[in-house]
Amino acid sequence: MAVPATAPGISRKVKKILDTRTDTPDLRACLESLSDLYPENTPAARRGLRSTIDNSGLEAATAFLAGLEGVLGALDAVHAGLDGLGLACRAAQDTLATTRASSAGLLAEHRGLRHQLEAARQRSVSLALFLQEYQLSPAEQAVLTQGEDVGPDFFGALQHVRAIHDNCRALMCGQHQRAGLELMESMAGLQEVAYERLCRWVRRRAAGLAEADALEVDPGLARAVAALRDRPVLLAYCMDEVAHARHAGLFQRFIKALTQGPRPIEMQAGDTRRYVGDMLAWLHAALELEAEFLGSLFGDGEAAAGNAAGAGNDAAAGAAGQASGDREAAGGAPEATGAAATTDGTVPTLRRVLDKVFGSTCRPLKVRLEQCLLSGPAPVLCFWVGQVLTFYLATVSKLLGPQSSLAETLSSVRALALRAFREQLRQRKDKSARYPLVPPKDLLPPQQLVKGAAMLAELVACHDAALDPASASAGADFEALLAAAAEPLLDSIERSSEALDPNASSRLDEGAHLDPSDRGIYLINCLALLLSQLEGAACAEGLAARIRLQLADHLSELVEAESARVLARCGLAEVAARIKLHQTGAGGDGTDATPLSQATGLSLPAVADALRVFFGRLSAPDVLPEFLKLQLPRAREELIHRVNVTVADAHASVYEALHSPASGYDPAEVAAAVKHTPAHVRTLLGIH
Repeated sequence: MAVPATAPGISRKVKKILDTRTDTPDLRACLESLSDLYPENTPAARRGLRSTIDNSGLEAATAFLAGLEGVLGALDAVHAGLDGLGLACRAAQDTLATTRASSAGLLAEHRGLRHQLEAARQRSVSLALFLQEYQLSPAEQAVLTQGEDVGPDFFGALQHVRAIHDNCRALMCGQHQRAGLELMESMAGLQEVAYERLCRWVRRRAAGLAEADALEVDPGLARAVAALRDRPVLLAYCMDEVAHARHAGLFQRFIKALTQGPRPIEMQAGDTRRYVGDMLAWLHAALELEAEFLGSLFGDGEAAAGNAAGAGNDAAAGAAGQASGDREAAGGAPEATGAAATTDGTVPTLRRVLDKVFGSTCRPLKVRLEQCLLSGPAPVLCFWVGQVLTFYLATVSKLLGPQSSLAETLSSVRALALRAFREQLRQRKDKSARYPLVPPKDLLPPQQLVKGAAMLAELVACHDAALDPASASAGADFEALLAAAAEPLLDSIERSSEALDPNASSRLDEGAHLDPSDRGIYLINCLALLLSQLEGAACAEGLAARIRLQLADHLSELVEAESARVLARCGLAEVAARIKLHQTGAGGDGTDATPLSQATGLSLPAVADALRVFFGRLSAPDVLPEFLKLQLPRAREELIHRVNVTVADAHASVYEALHSPASGYDPAEVAAAVKHTPAHVRTLLGIH
């Protein structure tokens, strides 16, 4: 049975209903709203759903209209108020237009006055800046020109004057040259007044610098000196005043250190080394403190500038310092030479100021040092004084310059010390020439020579212990001094050894009672003593090498002489001499062709007999020398060994000559006659 077809519209509605989702929030909200319209879900209620919804909408519209009536009334009231406000505004506009028309002239005048006020303000600011840059305040003028004290306000005003002076130069470069000239002239006058007042203040303060030993630089005084660098002449006066004050104060302190206090320096006058060292050390310390004080006061820049400006006046400054040193011998202050020397605008250097200050110590120092040197001290002490003065001279020259009065004083005293040293050496040499040394019986160095050797050692020690090796007498200078000190000792050794020489031309007796080896042993002992004092010293290497060479010559002479004596005692000297003479040729040209066996005195029995006697006597205890009077054990052993070797070589030369085929001896007869070989002799002599 066919199903009737559904109308398309219904089908769509049914499909739409079926496709509608019942769990959406919008559908649920609608259903909840419908639940409020009818209390129970009945068919009648569902049929009247449309009317119920319409009635509900009507009730809502009626309620809205009732509420809107109040709003409309309020809007009407607002509209009426706005109409009244518009009328009031139009009235105000009319009134404002009338007022504006009547006050237009007043506003224009106000604007003009405002512009004038702004221009006046700008001119006032410009004028204030101009006055600040080109004029001093009354207070600043009063500070510069009135009163005696100088303080921070004075330096601030002076700095302001300098700034104004510099600004005037810039002003003159423009269109205001006349104003710039007038301002510069007025500021220049104020500057001169201020600088003169500042100079007087510094000179008054300088008078109080003479009392203290170590001073701390007053910042105000240092600032005043720095300000015066723009006025070299005034600065020169101030520096000269400071030099005067410090000159007198240093002289008093030096004299006080020498003569007063719990431990015055002159209490050590008996100990020359300590006395001289304390005086120079005090001056060195005072110089360091004074240089530090004056450097802090006047600054290094002034010294650098002054060195370039016053280099040509150093000699004059040194002469002035020397003259001031002569004047202060009576305890007075030097004359004012600094201002006169700097009237050309040249600022004195810091070295020249220090030179003037320390010129006061030159005279008392020189007098005391000369007294020490003229009292006849030992040569070593004179040399030590010269070394110490060399060090302090180099130190003072670095701080004051080589032309300073103190440096010249130290240099002259140093030259005096070296002259005294050389004079002492000359006197010793003359004394040793008049009174030669007498060799002792034990052949040891005499006491005078021991003292002389000790003096050489002290000279070397003084040189090595110099405070400044670079400035000490070094190299050829010291070697020359050392050689001059050793020359009298070497001469006295040589002259005194003639008393031990049997063949000396100055002897009045025959000298047969003398041992020929005594002179050599005595010379070796004396030279070894001198060499022992110089060994290991680099500064004495030249003299040590010279003595070492003389010592080697005397050792060789002693070895040769003692070897000849041993060979003579053992009966082998004549045979060895004949063989040597035959081998070298009777005429000295080596042309003698006669066999050795046929030579006179060289027959085999004679030579063999001499060899037997030689070997027999060689064993005697008193044949070989022992050199017991030689002071050095090592030299004694060396001499004994060299004598033994020389004797053994002489025997070996005779032995070889007998066994040589060219000698003409029968080998069988030689073997039968000569029983002792050179090896036997060397063993007997202890030669290995």
